[in-house]
Amino acid sequence: MLRVPGTPLMSALLIFLTLLIFALDTFTPLDMAIAVMYVVVVLLSASMWRRRGVLLTSAVCMALTLVSYALTHTVVFSGAAVGRMTVGLLSIAIVTFLALRGQAATNALLARERALRRSEAFLAGTQRISKTGSFSFKVPGGEMHWSDEAARIFGYPLDATPTMERVLLHTAPEDRNLVRASFEQSLRREGEIDLRHRLLMPDGELKYVQVLARPQCNEDGSCEYLGALIDVTAAVLAEQALHRSQVQLAHATRVTMLGELAASIAHEVNQPLAAISTNGEACLRWMNRPQPDLDEARAAVNSILEASQRATGVIRRIRALARRSDPQHAPLDINAVVEESVDLVRRELDNHQVALMLSLAPGLAPVHGDRVQLQQVLINLLMNAIQAMAACTPGQAVLTLHTQRCDDVEQCAVQVSVSDSGPGIPVAAMPRLFEAFYSTKQDGMGMGLPICRSIIETHGGRIWARPPAPDSPVAGATILFALPAHEPD
Repeated sequence: MLRVPGTPLMSALLIFLTLLIFALDTFTPLDMAIAVMYVVVVLLSASMWRRRGVLLTSAVCMALTLVSYALTHTVVFSGAAVGRMTVGLLSIAIVTFLALRGQAATNALLARERALRRSEAFLAGTQRISKTGSFSFKVPGGEMHWSDEAARIFGYPLDATPTMERVLLHTAPEDRNLVRASFEQSLRREGEIDLRHRLLMPDGELKYVQVLARPQCNEDGSCEYLGALIDVTAAVLAEQALHRSQVQLAHATRVTMLGELAASIAHEVNQPLAAISTNGEACLRWMNRPQPDLDEARAAVNSILEASQRATGVIRRIRALARRSDPQHAPLDINAVVEESVDLVRRELDNHQVALMLSLAPGLAPVHGDRVQLQQVLINLLMNAIQAMAACTPGQAVLTLHTQRCDDVEQCAVQVSVSDSGPGIPVAAMPRLFEAFYSTKQDGMGMGLPICRSIIETHGGRIWARPPAPDSPVAGATILFALPAHEPD
């Protein structure tokens, strides 16, 4: 029922109409139920006023009907007049009931319409704020619909009709085959869609979007995919910036670590250089004899070549640690990585009188990772263990480095543990051990272990600390990390 604004003119017209019907019913000799015309007044009041006004109007009309009967038929009783009055009263009551029902239904419909508009406005505003659009397409026909925000994300006008051709037109050329394959998969009704790809806008802007869609099938066999289109450009750029920051921080940590290992590095390089010098002098002596001994000279030259290769290997590892570059993941023998890392800290072990117990399990599966980053993790753990045993009495400092298969760690195949015989890690420090800027050392920066955790987690593994066994005579600390096996593509 339409609602007409209750203006003074309409109210005056309604009062005039009511008085006119009362006059006709009271002062005219018409033999008919004129009071029935009050239903017009009730209907008009329902279009202008709320429930209370309609009830008041209906009560007034019934009262005027009774007053009219009293003025005209109180002296002589007339059954016909009573019938006409009864018909009028019933008509007014019935019309009042129906008008109120219609008014209530209209109000409920208007309320639902307002709620729907409010929900649509909230949804549109939420999509705009979160940069999330919605879309749907039917299979196998491919008829598509999308929200205004989805059109904005794709860079089209709001009234543009969505088609797969328009989607592919603004998709980055390198990702079009991926998007087309996902669309064809949905046409075959092969499950849900979870896809991240790039959009290349006409102005050259590059966007990253995440597409999620799920099919809704009816009993007649028709399906419609309902999905969300999320602009994740800001998140992807933040991830890339975080990755660059992590690479730079890891590089700075490696350079700092190389400064701490300067004596060990010099020792590692000096050994093959001294061997080269000694073998070179021996070769000259064998050659300067009255009868040169060529076999001994060849042996000396071979020793020179071996020593030079050792020196070259040391320099190459040092340059790799000092160079700032993106990680280069490849299949690695974890035992070889461990041995190379130990070589770089062997001088520190000797200087601090630390005994190294190296236990490398044979036949371990190769891991997929970056050699430099894993060396950084191992050297950091070894240096932490050496520093933790600085207060140990001579002969009591023992560092154990152990590799083994790990069947108890989910999705990991190789486990490396570094244990020391130092004072151990306080129980209160265990939960925060791998937090950034938290250190158990007075002069520590608290970045070594967090960087190790970041590197190991980037490789798909996990790192943790383990307290000593209750029955162990030595306190000490053990840091372990586990890595998944390399899976060829």
